[in-house]
Amino acid sequence: MAGDSESGRNRNERQEHDRKTRAYEETTGNPYHLSRAARGVGGVLALTMAIALTGLFVSGAIHW
Repeated sequence: MAGDSESGRNRNERQEHDRKTRAYEETTGNPYHLSRAARGVGGVLALTMAIALTGLFVSGAIHW
């Protein structure tokens, strides 16, 4: 059985395995089932808000 891989014996099996692996990775530890891009956008927004609020606090526009 030379040429066999752990993920399948032929190209179709390997492609199906890869598709399932990608789907699993995108939803594991992701309770809202957001895509990688959506999580990235959320991270950028959170970082932008943190920087903006810090700037407003340091400038005295908002107080603790």
